[in-house]
Amino acid sequence: MKRKLLIIGIGTMVGFGSLLSSMPNTALAIQKNAELEKEKKEVQDKKSDVESEISDKKQEINEIQEEQTGVKNEIKRLDVAVADTRSKIEAKRAQIQETTAEIKRIEEEMKILEERIKKRDELLKERMRTLQQSGGMVSYLDVLFGAKSFNDFINRVNAVSTFVQADREIIKEHQADVALLEENKVEVKNLLAQQEKQLKELDSLEGQLKNQIIEQNKVLAKLEVEEENMHDALEALEDVEELLAAQEKAIQLEIAAWNKRQKELEEQRKRDEAAGKTPAPPPVNNGVFVNPTTGPLTSGFGMRWGKMHFGIDIGKAGRTGNIPVVAAASGTVTRSRLESSYGNVIMITHYINGRQMTTVYAHLQARHVGQYERVEQGQVIGYMGNTGHSTGPHLHFEIYDGPYSPSQYSGGPSNAVNPLQYVSY
Repeated sequence: MKRKLLIIGIGTMVGFGSLLSSMPNTALAIQKNAELEKEKKEVQDKKSDVESEISDKKQEINEIQEEQTGVKNEIKRLDVAVADTRSKIEAKRAQIQETTAEIKRIEEEMKILEERIKKRDELLKERMRTLQQSGGMVSYLDVLFGAKSFNDFINRVNAVSTFVQADREIIKEHQADVALLEENKVEVKNLLAQQEKQLKELDSLEGQLKNQIIEQNKVLAKLEVEEENMHDALEALEDVEELLAAQEKAIQLEIAAWNKRQKELEEQRKRDEAAGKTPAPPPVNNGVFVNPTTGPLTSGFGMRWGKMHFGIDIGKAGRTGNIPVVAAASGTVTRSRLESSYGNVIMITHYINGRQMTTVYAHLQARHVGQYERVEQGQVIGYMGNTGHSTGPHLHFEIYDGPYSPSQYSGGPSNAVNPLQYVSY
């Protein structure tokens, strides 16, 4: 039976030993009260230790929560950085689209320029052929001397000068176009390389930021698990604190019940003496528990399915109707509640022969007694059931030599004893 409780050893308290029936009632009461007060003091000390652990655990939770806040803020910052980088990437891609369009325009101009250069190449080649055919030079003198008048001569001189200048301009334009063509090619190549580099850097930055977010989310997830574990541990500590407080109060109630019983016995003794009767020795509980319910034993105390089974199971065995469960001995109800593992569970603190003992009744269908209620041996406290982690209707019954040991289900020490030492099945 697995219990969700932190490893906190409550420990087995020192037993009192058997009381001598011949001890006077007053001395017996004084000794009993002293021993019970010692029990209560031990519980109070353990309760103080648990309270200190609870304080430390809350501080640890606060520190983890502060770490989570820091990580969350870092994730927010990275998210903003990713969004900003994504915006820059989109802007850069838009620039690349514009550049691509510009490149297409330049390529079209380059085609036109290349066509012009090609035509000039043909014109210059034609000029060179003409020069070769004329013996390596153009006879401009023939053009000039062919003038019919002085005015015609002047006009021919101007025309020749224009042709010569035109040739020079063609060559000059040709050279400029060739240079521009090469310059455009270099410019386009550099522009593409620059923008591709920038885009690659932005893509790399975005990847780095996303990886950082992934790592931060891992840290956050780890912190959340730690916080959840801390809350579980804190819940277990608080549960133990509540149990210790209940045991402290149960001990006080047992002291009051003992004192009341001793007072009643003393008054009866005085009445007997006044009536001339020989006083009977005070009754002493012989420590025998009654069976808490009827039915067959279905599982014993000890290792079961690789785990320790700290009690015994008594089955319903196909019987119909409610099967009553009774208090195995008189005592004070320390706990009565519904738990995930035990289901409906009742714990009772007893004092048998001066020794504190605890009984546990789990998986009840219903509980008929509440916390701190005084119960007598054989009193019906509930009915056999199948609540909590149970595979069928039965009573799970435990006996502890001292207080209940919650730490045992987390690997801690246990003062559980085999109930078959006290009951018979």
